[in-house]
Amino acid sequence: MIVLTILSILLVAALIYMFNQWSNHRMPGKKRRGRVLSELQQDMDRWSPQLIKMDREELDLFSLTQDKQVVKTSGAGKTAKGTFTTIFNEPVVSYSYRRFLGKQVNELLYARTAEHDYVYWTDRGKTKLEIDSQPVGTLEGKRLLGERTGKELARIATEARENYLPVSVGNREVGALTNLPTTSSDGLSQRAFEFIPEDLTEKEEQLLLGLAVRELVGRSLPA
Repeated sequence: MIVLTILSILLVAALIYMFNQWSNHRMPGKKRRGRVLSELQQDMDRWSPQLIKMDREELDLFSLTQDKQVVKTSGAGKTAKGTFTTIFNEPVVSYSYRRFLGKQVNELLYARTAEHDYVYWTDRGKTKLEIDSQPVGTLEGKRLLGERTGKELARIATEARENYLPVSVGNREVGALTNLPTTSSDGLSQRAFEFIPEDLTEKEEQLLLGLAVRELVGRSLPA
């Protein structure tokens, strides 16, 4: 009788543990998303270096190199974090990534520069982008469609031009993103961007980074 009681207690404890694991790694509902995002932000406050302010010069120097990237994969999902640097190892963008359970893609990517926050929620394969807590639009492949109008705001070209993918905001080409994979070393030879115009506006810079950061993080994660 005592043995059966102990086994029953262990079984209940195991079921509770399995339920908690499942609950913690499933896609949060809309009411819980603010709390989940806040946890990522607070965690980043502890590990991210102080980021240098981004301007056109730093975009020119932005490299594929990441400082101290950490990727963890398990049956319960995938997490990653890291900091992109310039070719001179100056930190410019930190990010945290979390993939949740589900047959379709459910994930959260949070990225931070010295001045702006980028949040990407992917729910059943559909990705929404927010910049500084403001809804911007929906990402369909390499295209960003406006939140209110549904019209294209920006895009990364699908065909490379000499190892670079042109990036456009509206009807204007605002740079090109290298087609090379991200790396943890050799940053001096691997700039992320080329052909940034001298008169790049703040809005163009935000949308350029909004597309590019997700692209670069995605390339750096194992399949």
